Amino acid sequence: MITAVSFLSFYPQFSCFADSAALPEYLRQANARFGDFGEDADEARRLYTAHKLTLHSASMLPPGVTPSPAAIAAAGRGALQEVSSRKVGEVSVTYSETSSDSAAATGLADLKKTTFGLQLLSLIRLYGFGQYIL
Repeated sequence: MITAVSFLSFYPQFSCFADSAALPEYLRQANARFGDFGEDADEARRLYTAHKLTLHSASMLPPGVTPSPAAIAAAGRGALQEVSSRKVGEVSVTYSETSSDSAAATGLADLKKTTFGLQLLSLIRLYGFGQYIL
């Protein structure tokens, strides 16, 4: 089990969440979900929490913006999208919006959207839980 203190000592860049309701909620989720990772359980929990806080921060309103339905919708829209194809000549980019049903069912469909999530994905595959993630 990891605590806010141990998480923030490992990842001090998230100290802005010390007084936020998001940090204890993501820690609760991490502590509940990653018990089967042996010696790497705390690392998996830290990575999950950092991943979720990164996604959370991507949807926050910038300082000074007055909350409104339009501002909130803009803040949460497509900040982190996976590129599914590229083209150099006459520039073209396609973004992926799909996820597997099994990944979505486990709540881990977004792991490819942050470096923390990619590291966690490696641990999940290392411990043989890859069937949950494409």
